Amino acid sequence: MRCGRSAGSSRPGAFRGTLHLLPPDDLGAYVASAGAQESWRDPAWLRYFELTEAEVEAIIRAVATVLSDRPMTRAHLADAVARSLKKPALAEKLRTGWGTYLGPAARHGHLVFGPSEGRNVTFVKPAAWLGRPFGRSARRTEAAAGQALAGLIDRYLVTFPGASRDMIRRWWGAQRAGLINDAIARLADEVARVEVDGVRAFVRAGDADAVAGAKPFRGVRLLPGFDPFTNELPRRVECVLPVALHDRVYRTAGWITPVVLVDGRVAGTWEIGPAKRAAVEVVPFGRWRGGARQELAVEVERIAAFLDRPLAVAWSTPLQVSGW
Repeated sequence: MRCGRSAGSSRPGAFRGTLHLLPPDDLGAYVASAGAQESWRDPAWLRYFELTEAEVEAIIRAVATVLSDRPMTRAHLADAVARSLKKPALAEKLRTGWGTYLGPAARHGHLVFGPSEGRNVTFVKPAAWLGRPFGRSARRTEAAAGQALAGLIDRYLVTFPGASRDMIRRWWGAQRAGLINDAIARLADEVARVEVDGVRAFVRAGDADAVAGAKPFRGVRLLPGFDPFTNELPRRVECVLPVALHDRVYRTAGWITPVVLVDGRVAGTWEIGPAKRAAVEVVPFGRWRGGARQELAVEVERIAAFLDRPLAVAWSTPLQVSGW
């Protein structure tokens, strides 16, 4: 995890095991809830990464011992852990940029990213870096982890009301549906069941009336790649994004393409072309309503002002989509 003293991010080990920014006040809740799911204990995971459960637990303890408030590069941390465990060959595995072998230590609250040293990432111990206790005790029960996860789901629904069970599971990265079912059940009357285009979903009970009375958004927005809104949209739902074009947005290896929203629907993709073209290249999905292209031009002007460079709009031939 990369973490400043007032704000932080996690890389090995946050939601879905990918990069997320976490305020320090949220780190404790995440660490507690991560105890509800430890995929590294799965025999298939252990076989693939050629480790035993005892070896992973030893790495977790070694990371907790080796790290302090003094940033260590990945190479230095790998060497220090390998020396501590008297296993020189382990250092090469710990150097991998994917952070797989450091993920369990991050989930236990023993590792976050520190400030980079040039092109090299560094790691620190969050308790020492932030000056407050972190780390999951072995005495933590699965029930306590489930309760912590329930609290995070409650907060997730503040930002994404109307999320289905599948959306919540994908957001958290849960492999077991029962994990999410248990956490939602713990919220009891704090959540209300609703139906969104035929899909059962959830809102916070106190937000139900406001959500029901909300007016649909009308306008055009350009969202960047990996935008949280795009990432959390329901998958393969025609009213949100043409199913036939789903894979143009949600690509292989977890890549998410920058999208154009028109009145809340994914209506195209965009990217900034080569510097010599000085243009935002847009691929529309189907026909847009009147005025939408002019509204997009205003969005491009906003981005051009932010980047302090001129940008025109380069339109590609619309992709024909039935019903759009």
